[in-house]
Amino acid sequence: MPQNFWDERFSSDDFVYGTQPNAFLVEQAHRLTHGAPVLVPGDGEGRNSVWLAGQGMNVLSVDGSAVGLAKAQ
Repeated sequence: MPQNFWDERFSSDDFVYGTQPNAFLVEQAHRLTHGAPVLVPGDGEGRNSVWLAGQGMNVLSVDGSAVGLAKAQ
Protein backbone atom coordinates (compact mmCIF):
# COMPACT_ATOMS: atom_id res chain seq x y z
CA MET A 1 0.00 0.00 0.00
CA PRO A 2 1.39 3.45 -0.91
CA GLN A 3 2.87 5.36 2.03
CA ASN A 4 3.31 8.84 0.59
CA PHE A 5 2.41 11.09 -2.33
CA TRP A 6 5.11 9.68 -4.61
CA ASP A 7 4.36 6.06 -3.71
CA GLU A 8 0.76 6.70 -4.64
CA ARG A 9 1.73 8.51 -7.83
CA PHE A 10 4.04 5.68 -8.96
CA SER A 11 1.71 2.83 -7.95
CA SER A 12 0.14 2.35 -11.40
CA ASP A 13 1.59 0.02 -14.02
CA ASP A 14 2.33 3.04 -16.23
CA PHE A 15 5.50 5.10 -15.92
CA VAL A 16 4.47 8.63 -14.90
CA TYR A 17 7.37 10.34 -16.70
CA GLY A 18 7.85 7.66 -19.33
CA THR A 19 10.86 5.41 -19.75
CA GLN A 20 13.07 7.64 -21.88
CA PRO A 21 15.85 9.46 -20.00
CA ASN A 22 15.81 13.19 -19.47
CA ALA A 23 16.99 14.98 -22.65
CA PHE A 24 19.53 17.10 -20.74
CA LEU A 25 21.05 13.96 -19.23
CA VAL A 26 21.46 12.37 -22.66
CA GLU A 27 22.94 15.61 -24.00
CA GLN A 28 25.53 15.74 -21.20
CA ALA A 29 26.34 12.01 -20.99
CA HIS A 30 29.52 12.48 -23.03
CA ARG A 31 31.02 14.05 -19.90
CA LEU A 32 30.83 10.72 -18.05
CA THR A 33 33.33 7.92 -18.45
CA HIS A 34 32.41 4.24 -18.72
CA GLY A 35 32.21 2.70 -15.26
CA ALA A 36 32.04 6.07 -13.48
CA PRO A 37 30.10 6.13 -10.22
CA VAL A 38 26.92 8.17 -10.68
CA LEU A 39 24.47 9.27 -7.99
CA VAL A 40 20.92 9.87 -9.24
CA PRO A 41 18.90 11.59 -6.49
CA GLY A 42 15.13 11.83 -6.81
CA ASP A 43 15.12 9.19 -9.52
CA GLY A 44 11.48 8.20 -9.18
CA GLU A 45 10.76 5.19 -11.37
CA GLY A 46 14.33 5.00 -12.62
CA ARG A 47 14.19 6.29 -16.18
CA ASN A 48 17.53 8.07 -15.77
CA SER A 49 19.37 5.51 -13.65
CA VAL A 50 18.32 2.61 -15.87
CA TRP A 51 19.55 4.47 -18.94
CA LEU A 52 22.86 5.39 -17.24
CA ALA A 53 23.42 1.78 -16.17
CA GLY A 54 22.81 0.75 -19.76
CA GLN A 55 25.57 3.16 -20.78
CA GLY A 56 27.99 1.35 -18.46
CA MET A 57 27.85 3.64 -15.43
CA ASN A 58 27.97 2.40 -11.84
CA VAL A 59 24.67 3.89 -10.64
CA LEU A 60 23.26 4.55 -7.19
CA SER A 61 19.62 5.62 -7.47
CA VAL A 62 18.00 7.32 -4.48
CA ASP A 63 14.36 8.27 -4.06
CA GLY A 64 11.83 8.80 -1.29
CA SER A 65 9.42 6.39 -2.97
CA ALA A 66 9.97 2.71 -2.39
CA VAL A 67 7.36 2.06 -5.09
CA GLY A 68 9.33 4.08 -7.64
CA LEU A 69 12.59 2.37 -6.76
CA ALA A 70 10.95 -1.06 -7.03
CA LYS A 71 9.78 -0.19 -10.54
CA ALA A 72 13.31 0.87 -11.46
CA GLN A 73 14.61 -2.53 -10.36
